[in-house]
Amino acid sequence: MRTLILLLLLWPLASAAAQWTTRPLSEVAVYPEFRALATVVARDEARLAAEVGARIVAMPVREGEQVRRGEELVRLDDASYRLEVQRARAQLNLVDNRIQLARAQLDQARSLSGRGFISADGLRIRETELGVLVAERDAARAALASAELALARCVIRAPYDGVVRERSAAVGDLAVVGTPLVVLAASADAEIRARVPAAQIESLQAAEGLSLVAGGTTHAVRLRRISPLLDAAGQAREVILDSARPLPPGLGGELRWRSTAPQLPPAYVQQRDGALGAWVEREGVTVFVVLPQAQAGRPVTVDWPPATRIVDEGRFNLPPRGAQ
Repeated sequence: MRTLILLLLLWPLASAAAQWTTRPLSEVAVYPEFRALATVVARDEARLAAEVGARIVAMPVREGEQVRRGEELVRLDDASYRLEVQRARAQLNLVDNRIQLARAQLDQARSLSGRGFISADGLRIRETELGVLVAERDAARAALASAELALARCVIRAPYDGVVRERSAAVGDLAVVGTPLVVLAASADAEIRARVPAAQIESLQAAEGLSLVAGGTTHAVRLRRISPLLDAAGQAREVILDSARPLPPGLGGELRWRSTAPQLPPAYVQQRDGALGAWVEREGVTVFVVLPQAQAGRPVTVDWPPATRIVDEGRFNLPPRGAQ
């Protein structure tokens, strides 16, 4: 009689313990999506400055215009530099004429020296005079090259194909050496830059697909490099990406990627004996697996096979058992 009563009392507990179901991890797991603000920037952006001082006489390009490599962007008044080129060329011609005369005199001196009419010292003087003039010609050539270089710098040309982002001067302004006149952004090979928290870098590197969502359009992008520098304030690292399709510099959006590591939803994480974990089925028996990295109310990353059976319905009614 007592045995019958004991069985009747234990029957509800046994029934409750037996009423549980499982689902594979592949159905239960979530793969969180990460996002980071991203901007398309020009790979090269030059602040073109004056290398000589002169007044601006022409600026044929406007802001927002596309230019080709070598196209004229700014022209400076080159009158004084043309005069300097003429003066340097005239000086070179003068030295060349003096060298011709000195060589003729040296040839004559050598002829006279052979007949004993000029001493050896006199001959050496003629040779020295010619050597000095040859050195003066080298200096004159260098002065001419410098003057021609300064003249060429009166025209500022585009170093590459690009777009005029900014004009910081106007026709009639006096350009001073080193003063930026035009900002030119390269129109080719734009790159995407995003600041990603350090804690998400590993998931970014393991992600199979990266995308930039900007202007209502999704663009597939690929990771190029990650800066080794860490921003101390935001604890983030700069990530550089590129796109197969050309994107305009200045385009802003979100870099998105999905984690490849499965995460167990917080609804399956329970606390037993002061430890957080989850119930799984192993060989027909429910086992409570402790997850040391788990936090209450947050998904937890697990390295279990996708076929792992996770206890679903009835998991809150399971009696305490050995944990692993």
